[in-house]
Parts: sequence; C-alpha cells; structure tokens
Amino acid sequence: MAAGDARHTTRLAGLDVLRLVAVLLVLGRHLKAPPDTWSIAQMLPFTLWTQGGWVGVDLFFVLSGFLVSGLLFSEFASRQRLGIARFYIRRGWKIYPPLFTLIVVTIAVHLATGRPLPTARLVSELFFLQSYLPGLWNHTWSLAVEEHFYLLLPLTLSLCLRSGPARSLRPVVTVAILVIVAALAMRVAQVAAEPRRYSHLTHHFATHLRVDSLYVGVLLSYAFHFHRDRLLAIARRRRAFLASCGAALLAPAFLFRLESTPLLYTWGFSVLALGSAMLLLAALVTPVAPRGLAARLARLGAHSYSIYLWHMPVLLWFLPLLERGTGPLPFVGYAALYVGGSLAIGVLLSKAIERPALRLRDRWFPSHSPGAFGQVPS
Repeated sequence: MAAGDARHTTRLAGLDVLRLVAVLLVLGRHLKAPPDTWSIAQMLPFTLWTQGGWVGVDLFFVLSGFLVSGLLFSEFASRQRLGIARFYIRRGWKIYPPLFTLIVVTIAVHLATGRPLPTARLVSELFFLQSYLPGLWNHTWSLAVEEHFYLLLPLTLSLCLRSGPARSLRPVVTVAILVIVAALAMRVAQVAAEPRRYSHLTHHFATHLRVDSLYVGVLLSYAFHFHRDRLLAIARRRRAFLASCGAALLAPAFLFRLESTPLLYTWGFSVLALGSAMLLLAALVTPVAPRGLAARLARLGAHSYSIYLWHMPVLLWFLPLLERGTGPLPFVGYAALYVGGSLAIGVLLSKAIERPALRLRDRWFPSHSPGAFGQVPS
C-alpha cells in the first residue's frame, strides 16, 4: 500500500470510530432507568447516557452530510460532471435492503403474534415520511431526514453548476449557509409561536428543522475537497482543541432535558452540529494503527447502520422474550444484553444483508467517484 493510501485508510478508520460512538450514544438514549435503590453515583453514568444519547443522531447527520456530499464533490472534481441517476441508485442500494428487511420482519412479527398492523404507519415507513408522521418504529425518523437530504442534494448541486461561475460548485457554500440559518430561524419561530408545547415529531424529527446538521457536513466536505491542504494543516495543529471543544459543545444535551429545554431544541441543535463537525475534523487527522483496539472499534463502527436499525427490535422484542423465560433481569445484565445483542445482531445482519447488497451494487453500478479519500467511503 502506498503512503497516500495508508493515510486515507487511517482517516476512514477514525470516522468509523466516530460512527461507533454515535450508535452507542443512541443505544443509551433508549435504555431503561437504573433501579431506584442505586446510589446517585451508580445511577449517574446511565442517567447521563439516557438523557443525552440522542446527540448520536446529530453526529450521524454531520457524518452523512460530509461523506455523501463528498462522493458528489469528488466525482465532479474527477469528471467535471455529476451522475445524479447513478448516485440515486447507489444510495438506494445502500439504504433500502437493510431497512426493508426490518420492515418485512416487522410485518411478519405482527402477523405471527396477531397484533394489528397499522397501515398508516407502514405507509409512512415505506415512503420515508417518519420525520413528519409516525412510522412503525420511533427511531427511523432520522432515515427519513437523510433520505430527503439525499434526494435534494444532487439537484441542488446541479443548480449550482448552472448558476455558478465557470461550472463551479462554489454556490453550494451559500446554499448551505442559507439552509443552516433558515432551519434555526424556523426552530426559533416555532418555539416563539408555541412556547409551552413540545413533541418529538414537531420539534425534533421534522426534516426542515433538522437538515441543517447535514449541511454543516456539506460545508466541511466542501472545504475538505476544495481547500484540503489548508484545512488539514489547521486541523492537525488544533486537533486536541477540536476534540475537546467538540465534546464540550455536545455536553449540554447530557446536562439538560431535551423536552423541557427550548434553548436546546432551537439554538442547541446548531451548537451540536458545530460540535459534531469539530469532532469529525479531529477524527480525520487522528491516525488509527491498522492493528489495535481503535482498529477493532473502527471495524465495528463500519456496521453502524445495521446496528442502528436493529437496536430497537433487540430492546422491544428479544429482551422481553428472554425475560418471559428467565424472569426480570438485573439491570446490569439487561443493559449488557441490550448493548451486546444490538451490536451482535447488527453486525450479523450487516454481513448477511447490507454487505452482499453493496457488493452487488458495486458490480452492477460501479461508482464514478473516487470517493472523499481516494476510495468510496460510504
């Protein structure tokens, strides 16, 4: 492997570690509360994990915005054009097989247990409306936000090429800034109109209120692709600052309750996106040895999509089924089985469904993009 390829690999490994951090945070969000008999010191780590774990989705959003826009930026840099149809096909092969497997299994479970299948929720799930209407699962709303972003981004870049000077993608910087400002303004206006009313669907899930995090990733990706040397030179000198400051900007989510803190679900989402971008940039310039704990964590993080999809079935199906036979599990055992089971089943189904689908995709619809790092990163 050439030296340049080695650098690319370590950077990708750093992002995969960040993916694992994101999915572990999300798992904590849905963990039940520890026993009341525990001391405050014993409860505190789990309480913080449950209260702030939802920021894992914000990390995912910035990562997705960075990586997915990077595919388009690198394709344009190498070919001076965008293959929009191929981009949609390749995104579909990435997203749909694992998700539709979950939906089919969900339908089968409902039929097998005699539970009614809510048709409206199924339609919402199938057509990626979960960020506005309830779906079969309460965690797939983030897939709807990302799907809307995937649909709009190539069209936005195509318009930028037509309106920009000398077929340049530079106007996307202005577009991204406008989206970020508009989303924040809409969040503030919504809270001003209904200051005492909060719901996840209207304040946390809605695409038009959350897509700004993805466009923060787009801005970072644009800087990486078109001003790479300068960006990475700054990041290397400020790596410790970026990591510590990024983590500090995520801290409010763990200190304040989302549902009762309007500042958190208005300005706070913007702060979290900035913190996530700083962590991403730090991860880009943090080398990961090809052998060692970090490399193993990165390999696990590469399966984060399937882990994310299946953690709720583990929580709502498999653990109750297990407790039906064993009786209530002690909290530590319950938490360990939940996290470990989510990781194990996610990896297993990633290898059984997601990876074979991607191999078929790459055989039938090979990428025209060299990827953000000289290879396809996502």
